[in-house]
Amino acid sequence: MKHLFFAITAAISLCSCAGTRVTHTQVATGAMSPKKIFIRPFGAGEFRGAHGGEAMKTILRAQAGNEFAEVLKSELAKIAPTTVLADDETADGGWLVEGELQVVDAGCPIARTLFGRLGIGRSGILVHVRITDAERKAGHDGKGGCGNTLYEFDIAGGSRLTHGAGDEHAPGVGYAPIFDYRNAAERIAFVLEPDRCGYGIRTASLRR
Repeated sequence: MKHLFFAITAAISLCSCAGTRVTHTQVATGAMSPKKIFIRPFGAGEFRGAHGGEAMKTILRAQAGNEFAEVLKSELAKIAPTTVLADDETADGGWLVEGELQVVDAGCPIARTLFGRLGIGRSGILVHVRITDAERKAGHDGKGGCGNTLYEFDIAGGSRLTHGAGDEHAPGVGYAPIFDYRNAAERIAFVLEPDRCGYGIRTASLRR
């Protein structure tokens, strides 16, 4: 899956600025409106790009799972009461969100600033997400998955063609993964509640 990472982000970068997209879905049951949500800190896979040297990269990689969990909590808390689980805790009913930051590529801030319009130095992120119903007993569904899985999907994205000073969604010369974590967390929230911002709410009279 990882070998497709740059191909996916390169294709996406041609059509928009910083952000993320769902790139592959394994399970989608249509379940909505959880009563409560639990997050298990994500695993951290491959770290690439300018993370401030090897020593700093080791620290940031060790912190990544908990850091992303806290960012994700702030987004999912807009849907239902959300808790980040400690190592010795388990989900008490509700939905359990877990997964892996498979690739966290910080890109190159200098190259992004000078040649960002060409996609050079761009950051990238690839996240695998699995959401299960913690109230149901896990069991094989006969399709290679677990019977209590509600959603399982992949998200890919990054800074794409952003450059210079960046904006609220893109890093510019800043540390890109912080922005990519937020963008990925927002995308996960939109998966679980598609009209979370209420764009479909009408305040005017019916158009005839």
